[in-house]
Amino acid sequence: MKKFACQYAILRFLPYIETGEFANVGIVMVCPETGYFDFRMLGKVRRITEFFEELKADIYRDAKKEFIQELERVKLFVEHADIGRNFDYNFVNKIFIELTRPREVMIRFDAVRPLLTEDPKQKLEELFAFYVERNFVTPVYQEGLIEKNVRNVLKSADLIGKYKRETLGNQEAYHATFPFVYMEDGYARKVIKPLNLAHNDPALIFDHGWAWMGKIKKLRDMELLHDDVLLAVKGPRSVDKPEHDMYKEVVETFNRENIIVALVSDKEKILQFAN
Repeated sequence: MKKFACQYAILRFLPYIETGEFANVGIVMVCPETGYFDFRMLGKVRRITEFFEELKADIYRDAKKEFIQELERVKLFVEHADIGRNFDYNFVNKIFIELTRPREVMIRFDAVRPLLTEDPKQKLEELFAFYVERNFVTPVYQEGLIEKNVRNVLKSADLIGKYKRETLGNQEAYHATFPFVYMEDGYARKVIKPLNLAHNDPALIFDHGWAWMGKIKKLRDMELLHDDVLLAVKGPRSVDKPEHDMYKEVVETFNRENIIVALVSDKEKILQFAN
């Protein structure tokens, strides 16, 4: 199939010019060759209010409403342009250039980027899923970031050489892999496991926490994990919502099972354990 030359720009919500902080909230895309113009914008206000905690939700809603009105006008203008034999490729391109010019407003465009695609509509959905919905941020990805933070903490204290990635157990019975294990005389003396409990769904916090509770308990019952275990966790940001209550419940259960829990940001507690 033929590929069409398109352009897109990420929409960024930047309420405070002084700090330069922003959140990606949408994608606008144009294909001048076919007269295609469309956009997608973030519908969830919670993402914005969690990032900009002091910001009232209506500020984003009002800015978004006004911006969508402008984009709808442009879309309608392009759709009603003459896209027959006399369709002017440069016409739509000029509209997009004018639309995406730099402005001192709360919702603004990032740099315009080119791409080739067979299906502009599908590509718009893919770009929105990546840049705005962050569909690449899987649980595995999140725990990879936590693992990286723990590794940096251990490196800063020159302890990383003591800890290796180890699979405890065996294929025939039961096994689990931990990124940071201190082995001595053939035994796992200290184990550090990064754990992401920063889910919006309390059920995910419960399930993920208890899954690792079961793994640790099984290895202890098999006498493959003899000594201390520390979970370097990332918890929910909100402290007054159901997910935080579930997080507290899971952490309390870990403590009762003699499993040490430290926030990944608590460098002192992690180093105290690692030493």
